[in-house]
Amino acid sequence: MRLIWALGLLSLLGGSGYLFVLMEPQLLPVRVVTVDGAVKRLSPRQLQESVITHLRGGILTQNLAALKTAVEAMPWVRSANLRRHWPDRLELVVVEQEALARWGEDALVCSDGVVFTPDDGAFPRGLSKLSGQDKDARTLVEHFLAWGPRLRTLALEIEALELDARGAWTLRLSAGFTLALGTGPVEERISRFIRAYPTLVAAGMPSLVDMRYSNGLAIRWADVGGDSEGPVAVEAVRSAKLKSRASKPSRS
Repeated sequence: MRLIWALGLLSLLGGSGYLFVLMEPQLLPVRVVTVDGAVKRLSPRQLQESVITHLRGGILTQNLAALKTAVEAMPWVRSANLRRHWPDRLELVVVEQEALARWGEDALVCSDGVVFTPDDGAFPRGLSKLSGQDKDARTLVEHFLAWGPRLRTLALEIEALELDARGAWTLRLSAGFTLALGTGPVEERISRFIRAYPTLVAAGMPSLVDMRYSNGLAIRWADVGGDSEGPVAVEAVRSAKLKSRASKPSRS
């Protein structure tokens, strides 16, 4: 008899639980979704609609992890968290992505190396462009953030930074020339460029500065005014000062 009573009680509790789960969305519905956090690219209405679309259940049985995943799938959302507030409110706290630079032709990258693509294709203006394989995004961002302030002391901005499939680094700078660092000791090479740049720019306007040398550099001068003899003569003088006779180009 005790076993029968126990089984009956368990059945009653199980049936009551099933009925509660079945009726809970009607008895304790989610009526309000509030949005907290500074958002610029996404409106609170868009975020609320994303939550409302994925509601499954009432305030007690709502799967907050599933709602979090749905909101974080939105392109400009970096992170999202949801909390229940009795009796009928969900609070959504959002941290928005902040684009550091463009990534290739159709994406953006943030300061921690996360690549994302806005649905509306609207990119902030004035961003530098980083190019490489997605797996190298964090490395590109780290170098961009490290080199940018150093070059800024020379009134140079990085307009584009590329890491190709061979591991070769190339920069496009705001003064209008390309800086080739190659695949070798790039930190030493960019330090050498920073030391040489004031002398270099005093000699003329380059179109390419090639740092892929053991202890020197090579310069292709911009053709200003169509007179090539002046730049060529300056290049010979500058090469003698900036590159030793023993300096050999690196294949990297």
